[in-house]
Amino acid sequence: MSSIDLFTRLTSTHKPDCILSLHGPAPEAVPDPEQMARALGSEAVSVYATACRPIYEDMRRIIGQLAGLLILARLTERPEMADLTEMKSCQSRWQDAAQRLGTLVAPPGLDRHKLQLESAHAFSGRVMGTFPELRAGNVNGAQLDRMSVQIKRAYAHLNAASSVKASLQMVDFSQACCSCDALVAAR
Repeated sequence: MSSIDLFTRLTSTHKPDCILSLHGPAPEAVPDPEQMARALGSEAVSVYATACRPIYEDMRRIIGQLAGLLILARLTERPEMADLTEMKSCQSRWQDAAQRLGTLVAPPGLDRHKLQLESAHAFSGRVMGTFPELRAGNVNGAQLDRMSVQIKRAYAHLNAASSVKASLQMVDFSQACCSCDALVAAR
């Protein structure tokens, strides 16, 4: 292999900590359901946006909880994360989200939006499924690194499905102490 071929191969390969190194659909910004409803005048899109909210909220909480548990696992080097009450709560919320996703029907034009929600759900499930495999001690580095990339990927998918107008946003600043978000929206 020539040095040019090697360079091309290395530059086109994702680093191990890159979220795009994982298989699955790529995170991509998708149409805002409320914007689509106005553009298409569809009641189905409005119903879809309303049905997305509890799924989105569950996924937002799951991803945050898993990220916190991942930090705890890395810092403590203890394998008991899967047995914690917080993990059980996270698993229950994840199963609820799975049921809601299973019944969610995306109207024409919003199938990619639903795919982003499903992908966030799938990647967070991979993280959750790996916690029981962790062992005591400083032997989980590779697994924890992989889980970190997976949680970032789940976040990227959920962020791609975000929509302020549809109340699907990662962090709501509208009630912040200074309410800067309200000032920006008023302009």
